[in-house]
Amino acid sequence: MKLLLILAAVIILAIAQSPCQSPPLWQGKVIEFDPSQAFARRSDIFYDQANSRLALYDDVSYQGRETYTFDLFFYAKAKYYSLNLQTQACTIGPLNGSFPVIGVPPGSNLTGQFYIGVTGVLNDYVLVNRYEDYNGNYLGSWTNAGCAPVAAFVNTTKYGNIFFNFFDIQLGLDPNVFSIPKQCA
Repeated sequence: MKLLLILAAVIILAIAQSPCQSPPLWQGKVIEFDPSQAFARRSDIFYDQANSRLALYDDVSYQGRETYTFDLFFYAKAKYYSLNLQTQACTIGPLNGSFPVIGVPPGSNLTGQFYIGVTGVLNDYVLVNRYEDYNGNYLGSWTNAGCAPVAAFVNTTKYGNIFFNFFDIQLGLDPNVFSIPKQCA
């Protein structure tokens, strides 16, 4: 009987420590910030993990200049489209790399839980899980229910430290957002 209780406790602990699985199809908003480069991106994001595609309506501020673009990334076809919304000029090019999975990275550890919002007010808060790796390369927060992204800090070799904040996440999306703009045809 003791062995059964110990085994049940180990299984419950393992389940509680396992990274959650983020939704594969959603839309929302994301703010990306790299203070070392004076870079900020505010985007409407459309995320389709099953078909390895991503669409972004971007407002980018880089070293004091603003640009507005609509970007389509088709990783399965290794192709991207970027439409400058100010000039209507379109850039088409090859897409290198793999689809950026927006989820808790494998090997991350659950290091805490906390509430965002006001806990004393009905429906004005959400329980969030914090995951991190112990190499100092990743720290992220994900909703406890649904595993939607909230915030992440990523340390990359190529770009350095990048901060992301996600909000207004909605499950599902209109697949027409992945239609190639007529300016890019």
